[in-house]
Amino acid sequence: MEVRTSRLFKQQVAELFRYLKVTFGKRIAVSVRDEIKEQLLRLKVFPNMGAVESQLEGEPEVYRYLIVRHNKILYTVEADHVFVYLLWDCRQEPRSLWNLLKETE
Repeated sequence: MEVRTSRLFKQQVAELFRYLKVTFGKRIAVSVRDEIKEQLLRLKVFPNMGAVESQLEGEPEVYRYLIVRHNKILYTVEADHVFVYLLWDCRQEPRSLWNLLKETE
């Protein structure tokens, strides 16, 4: 199955990489970026492997997520592809997830 990503997700991954590189070094930044890439590759084979996001239950879409360190990769499974909406830091206020999701529409 094809995995498509939003512009916001791509920006968030790039920002996270830059932050980690400056703060913790290139090795850690590359490691986290590679973990994110691995999860996206797994979604191609197992699109429903992520848990359903309880913060967004009741929405027309069924949002699922995968955890990479303290970040959630939020996505939906469509008929012919997986769409990745965003990368969300789990340490943030849960209500901010909804606001961030609206930015991708």
